Amino acid sequence: MPDSAPLAGNNAATLALLAFGELTAFERMATNATTAVHMDDKVTLARLASLSFANFEELSQHISRLGQDAVELCQHFEPTFTVLAERTRPRDWHESLMKGFVFDGIMNDFYRTAVDELSEPGYSLAITILDDTRATEYVRNRLTIDVAADSQLASRLALWGRKLVAETLGRARNLLTDPFLGIDEDLVVASIPAVTANHSKRMSALGLVA
Repeated sequence: MPDSAPLAGNNAATLALLAFGELTAFERMATNATTAVHMDDKVTLARLASLSFANFEELSQHISRLGQDAVELCQHFEPTFTVLAERTRPRDWHESLMKGFVFDGIMNDFYRTAVDELSEPGYSLAITILDDTRATEYVRNRLTIDVAADSQLASRLALWGRKLVAETLGRARNLLTDPFLGIDEDLVVASIPAVTANHSKRMSALGLVA
C-alpha cells in the first residue's frame, strides 16, 4: 500500500501532525534554552519547551485512545520536517528564535484549517493547544527589544524571515494536502492568503517588514 494512502483516518493522522509540530518546538526551544546567555531566557525557554512536550504527550495519549500509535504516525511526516530543518539552519540564537516565530506561526495557522475536520474531543484538545500563545508572546517580546536596539540585527532577521516564510509555506502546503490526512486541498489553498497576511502582521509587530 502506498505511503500516501489514508491509513490512519483523518483524526489520528491530523493529531499526529500537530504532535510532531509540538515535538519539533520542544527540541528547538530546549536547544535555545541551552544556548541562551541570560538566565531568565534559559528558564523561560526551558519552561516553554516542557509545555510543548506535555502537549506532545497529551496528543499521543489521545491518538492511542483512537487505536493508533503516535510515534508511528509521526514518522510519516518526519521527512518533510527534516528537509525544512536542513534548509533553514539558524546561524545563531536570534535566528533560531526567529525560525520558531515564523515557522510555528505559519504552521499553527495551517493547523487550524486541518483541525476543523476533527471530531470531539480531538478538536477541543487541538484548539486548546493552538490557542496557547505563551511561546509566541515570549519570542515576540524578546525579539522586539533586541531588534529595536540593533539595526544590523533587524536587517539580518528581516532577510532571514523572508527565507523562512518562502521555505515554510511550500512545505506546509505539501504537508496539509498529503492524502494521508484526507484534508480538502481547496480548503488549504484558500487559507494561504490569510496565512500570509497573518505572517505579515506578526513581522510588523517585531518592527520588521515581511
